[in-house]
Amino acid sequence: MRRLIVDQRYFGLGARMFHAGAQRMLDRINAQAPAPANIDVECLRNDFQLEAPNDLGLLRAMLAGGLLVPDGTGYYQPTPRFREYALAPLVAPLSRARARMLVDAVCDRAAQINADWTRNPFEVKMVAVAGSYMSRSEQLPELSLWLVLRPRREKQTRRWRPMLSKADGLRQILTAVNAQSSFIVARIVAHKNVVPRPFSVVFQASEMVDTGVTASHVFRDWGQSLGELLSAGAYTSPRRRRRGGGD
Repeated sequence: MRRLIVDQRYFGLGARMFHAGAQRMLDRINAQAPAPANIDVECLRNDFQLEAPNDLGLLRAMLAGGLLVPDGTGYYQPTPRFREYALAPLVAPLSRARARMLVDAVCDRAAQINADWTRNPFEVKMVAVAGSYMSRSEQLPELSLWLVLRPRREKQTRRWRPMLSKADGLRQILTAVNAQSSFIVARIVAHKNVVPRPFSVVFQASEMVDTGVTASHVFRDWGQSLGELLSAGAYTSPRRRRRGGGD
């Protein structure tokens, strides 16, 4: 769910100003339906209560951000992305104290996944936190977590029960971590070298014994499984949930 954080800026405007203007614009579009929205600079000026040249600046920002598209007649039409922003709740940022509690909850969930999720072909090898959590700010727009997985140990699998597919296993873990809070933006990566610096490792599983799985097999499986997730839309990209709030 998209959210607007009160102390952030969106398309050049403060969150409260953008939130109010987007709602007025959406109300006007809905009122004149089924006629085309036919948005122009004057509409933006009135809906967002701007003066020149700020109205043109907002138009450029919304076009660049994919909220509006030209229709070839001199007007612009809203995209589904605009409606996401217009309907997004305005929420307070995540406090650092709350973020620490969420990190602890994710670590507990990672330990549970490794111990109990025997039908999942993966374990959580490492969880790292990066992004705004590594700053000194007491108010955070999101909690960015990066997960490195590994094949589940052979002795932990239950052969008399079917294992999940690799893609379903990745999806199950990603969903479980993100479900701790809508502030969490979790990503699965193949190695910690992919995690943007600075970062802090908050969970590290114990070393596993050799299962006979070679490195080439592991990375080949990663490519196939992550490709399936991308095709299914289950792997959350950094762009899609960059902004937002709400617990």
